[in-house]
Amino acid sequence: MALFGAGIAYFVVAGISFPVLPRLVEDELGGSKTDIGLAFATFALGMLVVRPIAGVLSDRIGRRPLMIGGALGISVFQLLHVPAAETGELWILLLVRVGTGAFSSLMYLAQATTATELPPAKHRAKVFSTFSVAVFVGFAIGPIVGETVLQAHGFGWTFSMAAGFAAVSALVALTLPETKPDEVRPAEGLRDLFHPIAARIGLVNLLIFITFMGFNGFIQDYSEEFGIEEARWLLLTYSGTTLVLRFVGGWVIDRFDRRNLASLSHTVVAIGAVILATADGAGQLYVGAFVIAAGMAWNVPLLMLIAVDSAEDHERSKVVATVTTFGDFANSAGALLLGVIADAVDYEGMYFTVAGAALLAVALMRSPFMAPVAGLGPRSEAVAAVDPDGLARDRTAGR
Repeated sequence: MALFGAGIAYFVVAGISFPVLPRLVEDELGGSKTDIGLAFATFALGMLVVRPIAGVLSDRIGRRPLMIGGALGISVFQLLHVPAAETGELWILLLVRVGTGAFSSLMYLAQATTATELPPAKHRAKVFSTFSVAVFVGFAIGPIVGETVLQAHGFGWTFSMAAGFAAVSALVALTLPETKPDEVRPAEGLRDLFHPIAARIGLVNLLIFITFMGFNGFIQDYSEEFGIEEARWLLLTYSGTTLVLRFVGGWVIDRFDRRNLASLSHTVVAIGAVILATADGAGQLYVGAFVIAAGMAWNVPLLMLIAVDSAEDHERSKVVATVTTFGDFANSAGALLLGVIADAVDYEGMYFTVAGAALLAVALMRSPFMAPVAGLGPRSEAVAAVDPDGLARDRTAGR
């Protein structure tokens, strides 16, 4: 429960940024759609650059110190957002976003790795799926709280509150145990930073995270074209739907073929993006938010568990770092690309592009490219060779 609480506190910070950051860019800097994309992209760039290093640090000094130090760093950088914007220089705000992303990378990797190490193998899907619910609890709370405080007190109070939530995450992390296995071998060179099998799953994760940023990063601006001034209810629709489905995610992921589940989920994501692209009223935006959320609900725990169950136990930190690095790349380059596309062909064309990315993920998951990945079946097949303690002896068949 402590890990769950620490995760919620951090993702409230991230949730606050979805409706508030675009307004900061527009109101304080007179920014464009591309500038909004840059603000989100540079955050992910900070995560992308630090993520492989975070995996090494996690294996050297442990998961718990990274959780605490990362959360405290996030808190400091939240306080720097408003002073950076008040300079009138976009590049200064972008530097703050890079720093925020760097510390977020440290903290989230440590949390996600801990969530795969706390339970035995037979309970891993349930525990990790429950932990991943924290993302959407935070994403549900953050936009509502962020918009409410922004309207009542302005940007300064809003980002100060975000800093407070990050500090709470650090305090909660103090109560967590260290889970780093004794047999972990820290990376000794560049070739050791990434896990080759996890990279295949990471590529699928990249394509789907483009969809994630297409919705969360731009729905505030897009919804204003339909007369919606408060995007928090759209974001709440997305987060609430995902939250409900995540609670049963562990049960479903354990019992059904994971390749088929991923293909179904990503097809639904594509349908949701098309609904947004063809929207002719506010009601259709809510339908699109619901459908995309239904497709995205199991993506993170599903892909992460496929990757973890395709590797050795002592490789978990490397696996988590590899899969999430691809997501970071999507959030950085993908967010920037989507902003450029939206400026060129409006949001309708951007959401059709997003749908195409999701369909490409389906094709990749069904292709021979995934042949070496051992964790694509139900858990009973993915971890068939287990000892009495539930620890996998060999999950690397086909590597």
